[in-house]
Amino acid sequence: MSDALYGTYYPSIDAKGRMSFPNKLRDILGPEFYLCAGHDDNYIAVYSPEEFNVYQGKLNTIPGRQGSIIRRKLLACTDKQIPDKQGRIFIASQLREHAKITGDVVVIGAVGHAEIWDKALWESFNNDVSFDDINSALENLVL
Repeated sequence: MSDALYGTYYPSIDAKGRMSFPNKLRDILGPEFYLCAGHDDNYIAVYSPEEFNVYQGKLNTIPGRQGSIIRRKLLACTDKQIPDKQGRIFIASQLREHAKITGDVVVIGAVGHAEIWDKALWESFNNDVSFDDINSALENLVL
């Protein structure tokens, strides 16, 4: 993937789990992409095929039973999506349950992948992180 994914988008999602995926992100991800359970929070990670291969490769480096358990849990509900002519994708119920999507959604770009969040969970997460926290974490970096 040559371009990074950035921005915040507020698409609509219907009761059946269909949503319009943002054009700007689709243009970067390509004509098909993978939806996976987010591993560090309740969101859905969206990867281009290339980035998904990198992600799988990293998961494959986790040895033994622990690696098997992690791969099973994270990849069991992975779903390849090809947006329809209107740019809509379908989010399977397993992924909606993982992300606790009950109403409106937010899609964010997170450089190498995109994330789909339940809007209320995103707002809670976003409100819990202050620029003071960010400044403190970046204090020793030269930007």
